[in-house]
Amino acid sequence: MSSRTVSALKFVGTVSVGLLTGVSYTLSALAAPALLTLPSASAASQTLTSLAASAATHLTALSAVSSSALALAFVFSPRSARHPYLLYTSLLAAASSLAPRFAPILLGSPPHRPASTTPAPASSAAASPVRRRQQPRPMEASYDVLGDLQSDGTASASGEEVEDDHPTPRQQQQNGEEVTAQIEIFLKERLVQTSLAALSFAISVVGIWGDAAPA
Repeated sequence: MSSRTVSALKFVGTVSVGLLTGVSYTLSALAAPALLTLPSASAASQTLTSLAASAATHLTALSAVSSSALALAFVFSPRSARHPYLLYTSLLAAASSLAPRFAPILLGSPPHRPASTTPAPASSAAASPVRRRQQPRPMEASYDVLGDLQSDGTASASGEEVEDDHPTPRQQQQNGEEVTAQIEIFLKERLVQTSLAALSFAISVVGIWGDAAPA
């Protein structure tokens, strides 16, 4: 293959891995910290889901273009000009797309707090009518028992509605902690991806500079 095609492949691969480095750095330095300033956990979760899906599409495309272009430049180069840096940059660009798998190993994952196992106070109220039903009662006390059952059922139903309509501050805090943990995982993945892409870009620039230098 002609030297112009090989040079074009090197140029496309270097530019693509440079764009990959810039986009990954922007997500880790600007986008991810900005999610922590949103007013509610639900808004932050929705924004993070949309941002992660869009980022995965674009970053995977840039990684595929850069790694394939540099690999083809290594394959089609003549033996005298087949430098190993093309292979190294291609492998690093391809490895950057696997950042979600490397991030927990390299940087660790945030701890997850177990869910609370404290029984709800309504369970004791719901168990008491059952005991009353099992115990024999005189006929004259039956109306009192029925009145207690109706009042307990109304109280438990109204309590459930209040809990559904108005979440407790503890539930809101748990939701906020979960979203914060997801944002931290996203930030760590982008940091690993930025490091791999930046290393690939630096090696590619130095290698192309060395190719252009006179022997």
